[in-house]
Amino acid sequence: MQAETLVEIELPPPPNDYDVLFGVPVPPIDRLKLFSAEQFEDVICEWVNGFLKTEYDLVYRIGAAGDKGRDVIAEIKQDNLVIQWDNYQCKHYDHQLYPSDIWLEMGKLCHYTFINAYSIPRKYTFVSPQGVGAAFAELIGNPEMLKEQLINQWNDKCKNKITKTEVIELSGEFLDYVKNFDFSIVTFCPPQDFLEQYSATPFFKYRFGGGLTKPRPRPEKPEQEIQLNEVKYVKKLFEAYSEQLNQTILDSSTLSTHDISLFSHFNRQREYFYKAESLRRFARDELPHDEPFEKLQDEVYDGIIDIVEAIHPNGYICVLETIKLVNNLQLTSNILIKYLLLGDRGGICHQLANKDRISWVKS
Repeated sequence: MQAETLVEIELPPPPNDYDVLFGVPVPPIDRLKLFSAEQFEDVICEWVNGFLKTEYDLVYRIGAAGDKGRDVIAEIKQDNLVIQWDNYQCKHYDHQLYPSDIWLEMGKLCHYTFINAYSIPRKYTFVSPQGVGAAFAELIGNPEMLKEQLINQWNDKCKNKITKTEVIELSGEFLDYVKNFDFSIVTFCPPQDFLEQYSATPFFKYRFGGGLTKPRPRPEKPEQEIQLNEVKYVKKLFEAYSEQLNQTILDSSTLSTHDISLFSHFNRQREYFYKAESLRRFARDELPHDEPFEKLQDEVYDGIIDIVEAIHPNGYICVLETIKLVNNLQLTSNILIKYLLLGDRGGICHQLANKDRISWVKS
């Protein structure tokens, strides 16, 4: 008799320090399976709207009793009329999709398009966090087999289940309709493909974390001419310079002839504004809502408003004191903090001036 070999059990590598605080991260492919059915349908809407939005004019969700076998509808319009639409059917089960999971949906698709409750979609895509089984994939890849098996399964899976008030017999014209139905429109999206596409949307960070993964683009340089979105804050700066010089300043050329250092100061403020605008656009493109950037503006406002409203010799000194203060503010509670560049804070002050939330000269 051969002696047993005893092997000492080795511990896995220790988790890192962040795991002590937050636990070991759950990979997106696994976290997707933890969503409720309602959350999963929301994610599907975000995916269609965020990733496929250039292909569609309108995306909306039905996802309730009476949906007639439609979950997320994505429409293509021309002259305000729907000319094509796709259906994304969400199936949130604890297993991979089997053929038995879709017979009723296929029955509804055939029945409701036959009675003209809605038109035949261009694509009918199943999306499931667990993916699909081999039998399901084989069925979807062979539309004629799908049709044949649907007909065979009709009495058991569809006949008494499509509506609560009718028995839907598969006979006569309706049987001919099903036999001629193009089931090649039915397809599925694997979870890996779904997550890859969903990760390109600004919604991904909120559902799966990971922070903002794209680098912030380089800010643009100000145009020589004052742009329309600059008029208000520039006017307020000219008012501040007018008080400093005791001379009316209405444009940058007048400022440059009176005081070259103030002209340089003015050009720096424009650069700050353009930097802050680039941060605003970055936040808009990377996040689905304007809230983080607006919260950052609010935090800056709360930090500077007392000094803005204090008594100063003139408006220009108010600008200097405010910019000095804002550059030393402790801003810690916003996801955009680590993307701030030198000048962003001053630029946010000028954005606030643009919104008439602050002014440098007392009225």
